[in-house]
This record gives sequence, C-alpha cells and structure tokens, in this order.
Amino acid sequence: MTLQNRRRARLVRVTALVASAVGGAVLSLGATTAQAATPGSTPASAVRAALPPGVVPLNDSEPCPSATLCLYRDYGNRGPAYGIGAGYNVNLRDLPMAGGGTAADNVSSWVNNTDSVALLIDEDGPARPVFPGQHLQEPPELNDSVDLVVWP
Repeated sequence: MTLQNRRRARLVRVTALVASAVGGAVLSLGATTAQAATPGSTPASAVRAALPPGVVPLNDSEPCPSATLCLYRDYGNRGPAYGIGAGYNVNLRDLPMAGGGTAADNVSSWVNNTDSVALLIDEDGPARPVFPGQHLQEPPELNDSVDLVVWP
C-alpha cells in the first residue's frame, strides 16, 4: 500500500470515529436538554403511547380540533386538555393531569366538535349528554364530577 493510500485509509477511519462520537454526543445532548427542560416528565411520544386509544393530549387552552370531543381542566376551555375521538369510550382516570392527579373528577369545560352525542358519566351521580357542536361549562353542582366518557 502506498503512503497516500495509507493516509487516505487513516483519514476515512478517523472521520468515521469523529462522526460517530459527534453523533452520539448530539443524541445525548438532545436527551439531556429535553430532560432538563421538563424535570420528571416523560417525552411526548411516551405520553401519547400511554394514553388510551382515540385520545390525544392538547396544549394548555388549545382550541378543540374538528371531529373531537375536548375536555379542559379549567372553566373557559383553559388549562390542561385532551381530545377524544368519537366512538372511543374513555375512563378519565387513564388521563394524567398536569399538576398531579387525573382528568377524572377534574374537568370543568367540554367542547363537542364531533357529529355524535357523548355521554359524560359520573359514577356517583347523573350521566348527561354533550350534543354535537355543544360547548359546556360545568354548572357548580356538577363541576369536576365526570369519570367516564361513552358514546351511545
């Protein structure tokens, strides 16, 4: 092997090692940055994977997308929120809520942008419908009482 070929082979090996080291450092830095930004949280993809089928997390106070039943922790469609696709029955205990707890007995606002009636079920009280196109602010006597969403 000539000197020039040996130098070229060494350059290829060094370049591969540097690329590998830099790539690993970038991936490691990205994971560290994400973890540092939200201590104790899990990546968004992991949160989505842990949710029941038909449920998507929404950004705080995000408007309700079409073809979705949305629930908001606070009045005025504010605070942490989730969207549920029509036809997906959901136990709100399976939806973690920012600040601790779950969405069960912790929802004050609803928006039904589906074409179907959704039933809000309180295991200790009455069930009530949310009709297509309806926006519902829970009355004080029923606020934070829903445990399940079902579709008749």
